[in-house]
Order: sequence, then C-alpha cells, then structure tokens
Amino acid sequence: MRAVLLREMENLQKPSGAFIAAPSGDYRSCWLRDHLYCVFTYFYLNDFEKLQRGIWVVFDILHKYRWKIEKAIITPPGSHNVHEFIHAKYDPDTFNEITNDWGHHQLDALGLLLHIVADLDFKNIRVIRNENDSKLIQLLIFYLLAVKFWKNPDNGMWEEGLDFHSSSVGAIVAGLSYINRRQIVVVPSSMINAGCDALNAILPNESSSREIDMASLSLIWPYNIVSREIADTILSRAKSKLAQRHGLNRYWGDNYFRSRSGVSGEWPMGFFWLSIIYSQRHEAEEARHWFDRGLAEIVFGIHIPELYKDGESNNHTPLAWAHALAVIAEVKLEQEINKPH
Repeated sequence: MRAVLLREMENLQKPSGAFIAAPSGDYRSCWLRDHLYCVFTYFYLNDFEKLQRGIWVVFDILHKYRWKIEKAIITPPGSHNVHEFIHAKYDPDTFNEITNDWGHHQLDALGLLLHIVADLDFKNIRVIRNENDSKLIQLLIFYLLAVKFWKNPDNGMWEEGLDFHSSSVGAIVAGLSYINRRQIVVVPSSMINAGCDALNAILPNESSSREIDMASLSLIWPYNIVSREIADTILSRAKSKLAQRHGLNRYWGDNYFRSRSGVSGEWPMGFFWLSIIYSQRHEAEEARHWFDRGLAEIVFGIHIPELYKDGESNNHTPLAWAHALAVIAEVKLEQEINKPH
C-alpha cells in the first residue's frame, strides 16, 4: 500500500518541487504546512535527496519574500492587515503569493519548518545550503519575536479566525528549542521561556474556546513537547469527542462540509495521525487499529480524501497531506511490529 500512497502523493508534486494540496479548485496551491508534511515523509523513507530538495523549496519561497519578513520585523502587522504576515499558500509554479484575502498568519507552519531543519541537523542531514539560508533562519527568529507569538493570536492550522492556539505556540516552542539546542542561529532564551509559559497556561486545551482540536495531536507528534499526562488527556479527548465513522472532526462544531445531520466533516488523516502517535508510544495494537480505520476510508483503491460529509468523500481528493501521514503511519507501524522484543 505504501508505494501506491506515495505515488499518488508524488503525482501532486509540480516540476518546481512544490506539492499542491489536492488536484481540485484552489487546492491546486502550495500550502507551506501541507508541503512540509509531504516532504517530511521522505525522512521516514530514508530518501534524503528528496527531503533536502523539498525543504529548499520552502527556503526559496521565503527568500523570494525576504523583504516582507524584514518589513514585518520592523513594523509588525496586526489583525487589520493579516496579508502582511508571511503568507500560508503560494502558486506552485512561480512561488508567487496568491491572495491577500486569507487567514495567512499560521505560526504552526513556521514552527514545523524550524523543527524539521533542526531535527535533520541533529541527524547529520544538512538542509542549510549556504549563509543566505542561515540568515533566513535567523530572520524567522526575529520575525517570531516581532509578532510576539507567545501573546498574540494567529489563524492556526485551519486558517480560520484569529485565536491563541496551543498547537501554534507549541510548534514555535518546539522549533525554537531545537534550533537553539543545535546552535544553528541565535535564539533569545526569553522567547523560549515566554512561549513555554504561554503554552503551559493553556494546556491541555487548544484555545480558551476549544478544549480539543485535531491540531492538538501535533503537540505529541511530531513535536513531542507535552508531558505524558497531557498527551494522555489530548488523546482521550480526541478519541472520545472527535472520532467519527470516517475520520476525526477537526473540532467540535466545525461548519466546513458539515453534514445534514449536524456532524462536522470527518477527516481520515486524523486516524493516521493517531496511528503515528501510538506507534511512537510503542502501542502497536492501538496503532494498527487506527491505521486500519484510515485504510478503510481510501477511495478508488488509491486515494485518501480530505474529508467525508454524509458518508461521501468530498472533491478534494486525494489530499497530499493525508497521503503523507498515511505513509509515515505505515512505516512507523511496520518498524514497531518488526522490532526485536
């Protein structure tokens, strides 16, 4: 199954190296977050050349808008001009920004980039090509300092209204901590401390208005930034409150592709996310359970849809991000099952 899922994910990669989210409508764009999760798949497949090239795509996009990052450092944007933050999605061929009218302030994507860059450095996989790349990473640190990630809201993983999201703050804290540990660039310790304090003040909730969110799973994997006790709470809430027949709701009351009966959209990739986490926790049976539930939602024998509504998959099929999580879930489950006991 892995080869099929990977092939269909790679069919969504443009000659530029950028992954589009899905082959439908405006999903034919490159979201930084979705692209990074796709690229991270290659780490688990030991394909380090594709891994490096994928990270360089993000570097090249951000280099193109370095002026914007520098401007935001000097004059931080606010809620009235969200388009002046680093954008979340781009044209996959030209790397141009697509629209200003979007919830672009998505800190988790930047945290994910920093986390991956530092994690790969720890594993002796260098993705920083030259001094310009190093300067870019340092600029991102100054950018996060300027926007005061530890106190100001962002649009979050689901690019909706501005709120203070633990998944966003956690991503940044994880990325900064790893960058600092590897001494890749200078990270003021006060930033990390402020982020930790802000994160601990809101955990185990996702926000002041949301107890649980599928985005909260990222605090366990890939970031591994919460205690076992808090991770247990997040997992218990996700399984009891978000798990539906075809996938996880993003959060309670989500109106995006809501069913006629009132059930929010059901995202199969949530099953694979749970599987990854349980493999990481060495609970192979539970990991297998969620992986199999994810496989059961594949359509046409090869595609994982974005979500299900009223028992039907929506048109954003296949979803590259879902394929990435499925491939990673299979690799981690196989490793867990085959490890010597």
